[in-house]
Amino acid sequence: MELRHLRYFLAVGEALNFTKAAARLRVAQPALSRQIQDLEDEIGVDLLHRSSRGVTLTAEGKLFLEEVRELLKHADESIERVRALARGEYGELRIGYAPVPSTEILPPTLAAFLITHPILAMLGLSLIAAIGFGCFLVLSIR
Repeated sequence: MELRHLRYFLAVGEALNFTKAAARLRVAQPALSRQIQDLEDEIGVDLLHRSSRGVTLTAEGKLFLEEVRELLKHADESIERVRALARGEYGELRIGYAPVPSTEILPPTLAAFLITHPILAMLGLSLIAAIGFGCFLVLSIR
């Protein structure tokens, strides 16, 4: 089973129409029908009732549709987190400092760092910031 199969099923399950789903996905309708049939064969369950009056979800199809939505949402979020890590927007920062100069140097340095790195996890210091999504800053020592 591939993510493609799940995306195809999601489109058909939401549209309840193979032609509309195929147009949305930009694939040929017969190919889409075949992929959904392959998915049903692989999991061993009918997900859709097909009739001359249209397509409806079976009880199993309704449950699977909700599961697929969550799974694809998680997959998309995972991809975005990995891309953010590659861009340097996510990760871990380890800071070593002496107590005396830290009161003068560390706060402005962290503030400047936050401007260019809005989300980060620090070892020994939890720092959460979202700039552009509604400014907030939470600092706590572990």
